[in-house]
Amino acid sequence: MDNRNLENTLNIRPESEKDLTTLRQLIQDAFDPMPFSTGKEWQLVESIRSSDGYVPELALVAEYEGEIVGHIMVSEVAIDSKISMIPALILSPVSVLPRFQRKGVGQALCRKAVEEAKKTDYPVMIVIGDPNYYSRFGFQPAVPHGVYLPFGFEEEYLQMTPLKDGALEKVSGAIQFPPWFFDARGELL
Repeated sequence: MDNRNLENTLNIRPESEKDLTTLRQLIQDAFDPMPFSTGKEWQLVESIRSSDGYVPELALVAEYEGEIVGHIMVSEVAIDSKISMIPALILSPVSVLPRFQRKGVGQALCRKAVEEAKKTDYPVMIVIGDPNYYSRFGFQPAVPHGVYLPFGFEEEYLQMTPLKDGALEKVSGAIQFPPWFFDARGELL
């Protein structure tokens, strides 16, 4: 495999039951070398998958020549507007096998996830990550729109993108992570 961009040669599809063992290893392999990794990313994915917030059509795998080389999980969270709880989506995490990183796999997964999310009834999608990376998929700073995390975090990493016209003007409040985002000690996975 050369260093060309693989984005146009990937088969992106929803994950299936037969993928689960492969995905656990892929997620571990993708995050183990990362300095920011908690080592719990695979636990987060499995916790989401067994929850009410799991959106099967937004849990996607990328295949290259029949091998699963990437995965993305998009699931449900809520935004507490103090008047009501607004359902929203969160993109987390994106996993790509190390030898396929920086070849367009993550980009293809992000693009497809946003494209598919626009077909749902959710108004916005949130991500916590590098603004230089996620801005190419339509994400922009969330805090200026009144969406924030209920715990301390560097706010430039919190971003969102509208899935419906005018959604950024209609959604504000604190992001409420459901129980499946936490381990038994109450720490975020």
